[in-house]
Amino acid sequence: MNASRYMVLLYAAMIGVPVLFFANFIVFAFYPYALSAIVALEVLMILGLVIYGAMSMIEAYAYRFTRPMALEATADRGLERLRKKGDHGRRIVIGLKRFNPDKKGFEKTSYEVDANRFTTVLDGIISVKENQDNTLAVRYSCRMGICGSCGMVVNGKPTLACETCLVDVAKEGKVEVEPMQAHPLLKDLVTDFDDFFEKHMEVEPSLYRKDGKEQRQAKVLYNQTKEELNKYLPYSYCIMCGLCMDACPVVNSNPKFIGPQALSQAYRYHEDSRDEMGKKRLNIIDNLDSVWGCEFAGACSEVCPKGVDPAAAIQALKFEIFKENIHPGKEKD
Repeated sequence: MNASRYMVLLYAAMIGVPVLFFANFIVFAFYPYALSAIVALEVLMILGLVIYGAMSMIEAYAYRFTRPMALEATADRGLERLRKKGDHGRRIVIGLKRFNPDKKGFEKTSYEVDANRFTTVLDGIISVKENQDNTLAVRYSCRMGICGSCGMVVNGKPTLACETCLVDVAKEGKVEVEPMQAHPLLKDLVTDFDDFFEKHMEVEPSLYRKDGKEQRQAKVLYNQTKEELNKYLPYSYCIMCGLCMDACPVVNSNPKFIGPQALSQAYRYHEDSRDEMGKKRLNIIDNLDSVWGCEFAGACSEVCPKGVDPAAAIQALKFEIFKENIHPGKEKD
C-alpha cells in the first residue's frame, strides 16, 4: 500500500470515531449492558488511528526520498532499451555551412554529436555550441514549434530545427545544415528578418473597422458563424517562421516580391467577416510585385510547419481581385 491509501483509511477512521461516540449515548440509553463492547471498539478505533497515522507518515517520508531514485532507475532502463534497439549512442555528423568574412565566402565545418531517436536538429546544434564551438551563432526560443525562430535549411529543405528529428534526416550518418537564403545573413545560422516583417506589415495584417472608436470600445461581441470562422482559421496558424519565403523561387529571384507569408495573411484578414477594409487591402496587393508575381510553384505550402496553405491563399486573392475588377461592389459592411 502507498501513502495515499493509508491516508484514505486514516480519514475513514477519523469519520468513524465521532459516529461511535454518538452511538454511546444511544446504546447507554437502551442497551446499558452493551456499553463495554462499544468502548472496546472505540479503543480499537483510536489504536487504528495511531497505527495508520504512523504508517502513512513513514510511507510518505520514504516515498519522498525513494521516488527520485526510482525515476532515475526507470530512466536508466529506458536508455538501456534504446541501446538494445540501436537508437542510442549513434554518432551523427552535422555539416554546418558558415560564412567566413575573411575569405568572403561560405565554408563547411563538420561536427560529430551523439543522437537518439528523440534528438532534434536543434538539439544537435546546441550540443555543438555548448561542447565544441561556442562561436557558433544560432537563434531559437521555445524549442516546441511555436515561435518559429529556429528556421534553417536542413538537407536542402527549409525547416524548423526543433521539429526535425536528427536521426530521421541523417543520410548515411550525415546531415547538412545551412542558413536560409531568402533572408540577409547576420552570422552563421542567424538571418535578418527586418525586410520580412516590413513586407508583412504592408498588407495591413490587423482587423480594420470603419468606426475606430467603436472598435476600441466595442459594446457588443463581433459574432461569427462556424462557416465564417472556417474561411480564415487555417491561415491564422502562421507563426511567421519565414520558411515559405525561403522556399519560394520568386522571392529568391525577385527581392521586391512581397512573398507568400504576407499574401496569405492578407487573405486571412480579407476573409474575416469582422474586417471592414474590403477592396482597400486588395488594392495594396494588386500589382506584379505582390499577388500577380506568384508563379504558383507551391513550395511555400509544402514547407509550412503548421499546415498553412499560402499558395491556395494567393490564388484565392487573385480570384477576389478579378471579381472586384469585373463586378465592382461595395466594401464589406
